Amino acid sequence: MNNNEALANEMGRSLWQDALQRIRKNKVAMASFWYLLFQGTVAILAPFLTRFGYETTDLLLGATAPDWVHLFGTDDLGRDMFTRVLYGARVSLMVGILATLVSVGIGVTYGAVSGYTGGRVDALMMRGLEILYAMPFTFFVIILMVLFGRNIYLMFIALGAVQWLTMARIVRGQVVSLKTMEYVTAARAMGVRNHAIIFRHILPNVISPVIIYTTLTIPGVILEEAFLSFLGLGVQEPMSSWGTLIADGVTALETYPWMIVYPCITLMLTLVALNFLGDGLREALDPKSNWE
Repeated sequence: MNNNEALANEMGRSLWQDALQRIRKNKVAMASFWYLLFQGTVAILAPFLTRFGYETTDLLLGATAPDWVHLFGTDDLGRDMFTRVLYGARVSLMVGILATLVSVGIGVTYGAVSGYTGGRVDALMMRGLEILYAMPFTFFVIILMVLFGRNIYLMFIALGAVQWLTMARIVRGQVVSLKTMEYVTAARAMGVRNHAIIFRHILPNVISPVIIYTTLTIPGVILEEAFLSFLGLGVQEPMSSWGTLIADGVTALETYPWMIVYPCITLMLTLVALNFLGDGLREALDPKSNWE
């Protein structure tokens, strides 16, 4: 048990109960949480919320302004923009969440092994990390997409594989400070294997910064996916993400402005909500804030 957990127990509640109470008092973070929950629910229920298919075209209708039938209007192929924004949320949120999970898995494992092993292995792994930091990873992702095609599953792996570096450094720093704690020394003296010490005794105490950084990584991944889609390297038609919708809207900005307005607003609100929620979690789980 670390000092923060001990302090929370002395106050009559656990560290997580204390953090939950603190974040509930953060109105901005809670509003962001409920908006994201609403956004995710709407994305999941998209087929039941619209009577149009995301790939259904109506060339005779063409691009029309928003009305009671097409709430967000239609694009130049007569496709309902409200439907495409809903289905675009599915792709963008799925890419953001799954690619972030990939980065968390790589970063946590790499950082934990480096920090716990120490010595020359740690120095070598950190030098390798610094070399990777110097690489232009956006171009690396673009090269992967060009070589292997616009595969959405490859996008999960590619975006996740370039986001784990900071996570690895955060986890490594936490592990270095925790591996000298008494309970780790006791476990080592009892003959517990190193991998068990890392994953059973150390990593559970690193979960707070991991959760915080995970929340702040998701908007970065969504924005990178939108950038790739804007360049034409995202998901393939007729499937759409917010990035592809924005790219389509840019070409028709002067004549059909609604094609870009609604995807941009949705993307902006989601990114802002994720950042506010991440800030709220940081304030709730930051060990220093527990002493206030």
